[in-house]
Amino acid sequence: MNHAIVTPDQVLNAVKTSNAMFAQVAATSFDAIEKQIDLNLKAMRSSLADVAEASNQMLGVKDYQEFYAAAQHNTQPLAVKATSYARKAYAINAETATEFARLAEHQVAEANKSVAAMINEMNKTAPSGTEGVVALVKSAFSASNTAYEAVNKATKQVVDMVEANVEAVAKAGESVVNGAAKAPSRKRGSAE
Repeated sequence: MNHAIVTPDQVLNAVKTSNAMFAQVAATSFDAIEKQIDLNLKAMRSSLADVAEASNQMLGVKDYQEFYAAAQHNTQPLAVKATSYARKAYAINAETATEFARLAEHQVAEANKSVAAMINEMNKTAPSGTEGVVALVKSAFSASNTAYEAVNKATKQVVDMVEANVEAVAKAGESVVNGAAKAPSRKRGSAE
């Protein structure tokens, strides 16, 4: 009778699974990097165009009021673009984190199946009188799964809360920027 708990086939399958997981993580990482690079290139291209336009406007300024108006005109779009950039960067990062979490959950589920199969095999091949030890191992495995599920659920709730807060802050920032753009400008020398 073979009393090996881990067979060569199980080791080979574990190596194949790890290799596939590594390939998925690498592909997800490269996708995220590609998206970030694309976002950054578009932002830099847009910034260069904005700087060129703003420079030309500032070179044509003749007095303080024109300078103030040109500065205000050029500042508001920058704030909107910065907020948009931050949202897009956050979305890329959140999407990547979600994919990593999905991969990790899949890996944990597969590991749980393997451990459960090992415990069942141990139960079948264990010498008589060790039933208490097998029951203890099963109980510990069940408790660890319950703890993992509780932590995983709490983590998802925190992520959801952070995403909601980021969205709320972004909207508040946009409101402030849009409100500042619509506010009447005060002239120099007016009563404070």
